[in-house]
Order: sequence, then structure tokens, then C-alpha cells
Amino acid sequence: MTIRCLAALARMLACLLSLSCAAPARADEDDTRLLLDNAGRIIRQQETPDWQPAGPLRELSITIGGQTYRVEKTLGDLEPALYVAINTGQWSKVRELAAQYRLLPGHKPHLALMAEGLAARRAGDYTAAVGTLERAHRADPDDMRVQMELARVYAEDNQDREARRMFERALSNSLPPETRRLLQNHVDAVDRRGAWQGSIAVGVGRSSNINQANGYEHCSFAFAGSCLARLKLPDPIASSFVNYDLVLSKRIPLAGHHNLLIRPVGYGTRYRERDPDNPVLEDYSDSTGILYLGYQFASARHTANLTPYFENYRRNGDTTYHASGLQADWNYFLTPSLKLGLQAGTKRYRHRGPVRQYFADYTQNTAGVAATYYLDRSTSLYTGVDFYRKKYSTTVDSSKEAVLRAGMFRQFETGGIFANLLVLYRRFENDDYNFFYGVQREDTQRIFVATLGSTRLSVRGAYPELRLKHTENRSSTIFHGYRQSEVSLQLRKNF
Repeated sequence: MTIRCLAALARMLACLLSLSCAAPARADEDDTRLLLDNAGRIIRQQETPDWQPAGPLRELSITIGGQTYRVEKTLGDLEPALYVAINTGQWSKVRELAAQYRLLPGHKPHLALMAEGLAARRAGDYTAAVGTLERAHRADPDDMRVQMELARVYAEDNQDREARRMFERALSNSLPPETRRLLQNHVDAVDRRGAWQGSIAVGVGRSSNINQANGYEHCSFAFAGSCLARLKLPDPIASSFVNYDLVLSKRIPLAGHHNLLIRPVGYGTRYRERDPDNPVLEDYSDSTGILYLGYQFASARHTANLTPYFENYRRNGDTTYHASGLQADWNYFLTPSLKLGLQAGTKRYRHRGPVRQYFADYTQNTAGVAATYYLDRSTSLYTGVDFYRKKYSTTVDSSKEAVLRAGMFRQFETGGIFANLLVLYRRFENDDYNFFYGVQREDTQRIFVATLGSTRLSVRGAYPELRLKHTENRSSTIFHGYRQSEVSLQLRKNF
């Protein structure tokens, strides 16, 4: 009986050690965030705002070919001067010219309104721009220039249905071939925005530590100079792997700024090596699938998403958990160079299959802030902090987590080369003392990610992307400290 009890105790201890040392049985939140951020960057590359704050009003004049001419307060001078100022982008003068023009008897109200609307667009006030250009269109519904400008502002303000309707109306007129081609390009751009967008990648790589182990060894009981009992944690397992990721996004315009957003996300890794000595987790290969389906508000400066979602996570050949949640995101361009963001969410994890006897269900709440600064169209700096609160039925398993991230993206002009550098700093803390660990668990983690790619080397639209990742986790327990380095080479296709 004693031998059986000891054997059972040994098996139980082995399971506990395996669970303590095993990598977390959940999807990597950092990978999900990185994939969504990269996909968003691709989609926004052609949508960077070009508006500028309005400058001070100047003397009533116009510049043509580098020569400044005084403008008399007559219809004969002001009307052509307005068109010249608009066509040459002399926005600091448009408002004053329009104000003087509308004071004159016999002026064209739609021209003054169009000028004021385009000046508001340039200043970034799209609410005023759209409203004023709509008034200009009502003042003269047949003016083709007003139709085209209103359609363009609708498109920039993410009112896709209205933009397409107005572009089609402008195209119904008798137009020069070059103007027709330009308008059709705008229509095609609006249609592409409503089509499926995203990226898919497959690749190979190698990880130095797929089980996130540290090989810790300690003599737990010594007598007369001899070690009678030794604690030995698993050694790191290095392995090559095949991985993939897929991010898609489609928005269906409803009316005005309102859209239905569909966003599937999937990624996974298949490791060559296994861990036959682990009674709980032999195969560290995993895959994650997430489907977001919800509401999006989009304008020229604001984007807000409210998306319920469902997540499925597989590991060790079985479904580990299902999770359902609600995610809210808001982004705002404070200036053309500075974008601010907020996010909050909640998710409920429900474990499935054999792991239910080892892992408890829990709820995770998140909140975060972010900022991106665009130095130019090729370079951006970004940073943010996210907070995670995991709530279990027991305080010893519940935890608080804070993640600070900072990075830089650079698109080089030569060779189609781009680089993305990301640094993450994480603080993790359990709510209570753990008697098995002998301490209250507290972790400090640093992650460095470098990505280098070249679109110039693409084959059938797929280009190479090299990614280096290094993780160092320091823990107050002997079970959770580890180092891990990964290198992977993927072929990625954007669409």
C-alpha cells in the first residue's frame, strides 16, 4: 500500500511540475495584437490624411507662376481667382477670397460654398466640409465640379455609399476621357475599401525553447554530504517549425459613417519536436482562430469598432478552450501626424477536452491606450500600454498584468525594404500567495521583435519577411523563468 501511495504521489507531483513548467495553454495576446496592428498598417498606407490646420488670413491676392497679383473686389477678378486658389492649393487665401466673393451682387452661391467646403476639408473639419459641399450641391445640382468634390470628400470621410452614388452621378455627365478615368479610379478605390483586405503568410523557423523551460536543478534533501532527493525541472526543447497567419477584414457600408465589420484572424505553429516525458502536454503545436463580427463607425479622423467575437484554441491535438468576448476600439487623428487610440474588452475562457481537469475557466478584462506618430509617409513611431485582469474563482490564480510596448516602422525608398522594431515590457502578478510555489508569483518579461522584409523581391505578389523574436521572463518562482529565441522566414501576400 505504501509503495502504491508513493507511486501515486510521484505521478501527481509529475503532473503538477508539468503544469507549472508548461507554456501557457492559451493564445498569445501579443501575436494577436501584432497581426491586427500590421494588417491595419497595410490598410491605412494609402489613407493617410493630408489635411492641415488653417493658417492666418493674408492680403487679398493670388499667386500664379510664382508671381503675386492683387485681386480686385469684383466678380471678374474674384471668380477666376477662387478657381486658381483652389486648383493650386492656396488654401490660406481661399476663405478670404470666398468671403469677399459672396458679398458681391450676382455671385454664384454654389462656388462660394464649394470654396468654403474645400477649405474646411483642408483644415481637417470634415463635418463642416461635407455639410457645406452638400449645400453647394443643393444650390446647383448640375455643377460637375461640385459633384466631383463632394464625392471625393464623402470618400475621404468614409461615407462609401454616398461617395459611390455621387461619383456615378458625376460619371453620367459628358466628360473628357482623362477626367472620366480619374473619376473611375476613385470609384474603384471606394470599391476596394469595401472588398476583403488583409494578408496571409506561411513560413518556416526555429525556436530555442518551445516548452518555455529553464532546466532548473536543485538538491531538495541532502544527508551526510550526499543528495538523496533532487528537484529537476524540464530542459528547454529546441525545434524547427512551420507557421502561418491570416488576417482578413471586410466592412459593409450601411449608411453614412456606419458599417458592418467582419474580421477573421487565424495563426498557428507546427513544431517538429515533441515532449514524450510530459504526461500532460506532449505536442506544443497550436492554432488559434478568431472571428470578429460587429459595428464600425468610420470618418476621416475617427474610427470606432464594437465587435463581439469568438475564439477557438487548439493544442496537443485537441481543442483546449473556446472563448467569447466583446472588444471596443477607438482611434482618432489629433493631427495628420498624431493618432491616438483607446481599447477595452472582456473575454470568457471555457476549457474543453482533457485539459478541463487541469485548467479552470476564467474571465479576462482588458484596457489600453496607444499613440502613433507619423514622422513622414514612410516612418512611424508607436507606443501604448495595456492592462489585463484575469479573474478566477480563487485569488491564488487571479492576476494583474501591465504591458508597455514601443516600436518603429520604416519603409525605405530603395529596394522596397521595410523594417519594424517592437519592444514589450510586461509585469505580471498573482493576487495571492501560492503554497505550491512557496511564493506569490511575480514575473517581469521583456520581448524584442524585429521584422525585415522586401516587397521588391515578391513572386506573384508574395514577398519574403524575416522575423526575429527574443523573450526573457524573470519570475519569483523557480518554474516560470525562461529564455526563448525564435527566427522565422515567411512568404507574405497582402490583398
